[in-house]
Amino acid sequence: MQEQKFYVQDVLRDSLSMLERQGYAIGETRKYQTIFRGLAKFSQSYYGGEYSIDIGEAFIQSLRDREIPLSDAYIQSNTVTIQRANRVIEGDTDWRPSKPSLEYEDSIYSDTVKEYAEYLRNSGKTKSDIRSRMHVVARFLRFTDDSGVIRLDDITAPLIYAAFRASGDKNGFRKCVGAFFRYAHRHGLTGNNFSELVPSGSRHTPVPTVYTPDEIEKIIIAAAASKKTGKRNKAIVLIAARLGLRSCDIANLRFDSLNREKGMIEITQVKTKEPLTLPLLPEILAALDDYIENERAESGSDMIFLSNGVLHGGPIQPHTVYCIVSRIIDSTGIDTAGRKRGAHALRSSLATALLGEGYNHHEVKEALGQKSPEAVKFYAKTEVERLRDYALPVPAPSGIFAKTLGIEVGV
Repeated sequence: MQEQKFYVQDVLRDSLSMLERQGYAIGETRKYQTIFRGLAKFSQSYYGGEYSIDIGEAFIQSLRDREIPLSDAYIQSNTVTIQRANRVIEGDTDWRPSKPSLEYEDSIYSDTVKEYAEYLRNSGKTKSDIRSRMHVVARFLRFTDDSGVIRLDDITAPLIYAAFRASGDKNGFRKCVGAFFRYAHRHGLTGNNFSELVPSGSRHTPVPTVYTPDEIEKIIIAAAASKKTGKRNKAIVLIAARLGLRSCDIANLRFDSLNREKGMIEITQVKTKEPLTLPLLPEILAALDDYIENERAESGSDMIFLSNGVLHGGPIQPHTVYCIVSRIIDSTGIDTAGRKRGAHALRSSLATALLGEGYNHHEVKEALGQKSPEAVKFYAKTEVERLRDYALPVPAPSGIFAKTLGIEVGV
């Protein structure tokens, strides 16, 4: 029985209709529309406009593979949106993502919590915004109660800092508790504006994945291990490791991309639409010729790399490149804790190695085909990590600042 085909535009139209029937707010619907546009573009680029659960998973994987990592919250938002599209093709048009309703933390400040929630409602905040804010505020007031402080005016800087340290979302704490303190000061609940004492939470900026030169060589050796696809896999890993090509550009390599006379690879990048010329290194050329002559299936496709999976003989997809490189890295036994494993990891390793060898940002930008030198600064973060060893100690607080913190300073 032939599997039914679904087209992305039809699925997305039905998904948006589902949202409308369920009464979603305009702002929430717009978030879905933004994600759906990205999904539609992904489907048109790689799957001819079709949609399936596997294509949805490939889209999410493409987000996880971004060179500059996306936040967990952003990935989760996209995942929920894809789940909605999957429900449409499964015929479940009443599906909603589960959102368990949790009670606010109870404390001696429960009346204050209720009054603040009412204030937020009257100020026009949405239900979801009020709920997220109030959970943070209620947890803080419970922490205050548990610390033995029974009057808001008796709150101290050390107590605020202790609650801040205990919070799992530092930026959320600053936003929600800071707003609550401003409200409390304006309405006479506190004599001081404690919002000025709420610390700032630094945003996490991830350091790119880097594999050492020895690990890269180990990965290249392991790539040839497969009896069926070892030659193809070795060529793919060499291109990713030596040239830093993205998964989409590796998958899109054509025979006319190889300029053998000039010894160059000439492509138009899928992501940036910019031309890129890279050296056709002898070891890469040898690996490509070995694959083409001895392992590549007979095909009329002008794409170099072909699939050996469900689409046997068809061009590989970018997420297939990720899977190939990821499995190879896993097979080496290299410790990957905290490190990514796809072609982008080899790309960032190359960029970091080039910076470490003294190449400037412009030269690395040209080598990677980046549109802006700013993008290269992401890879320079590994150098920043080394500078932490030379950081100066923070001086002890003194004067008015120490007094605000409740610290006794000798005269």
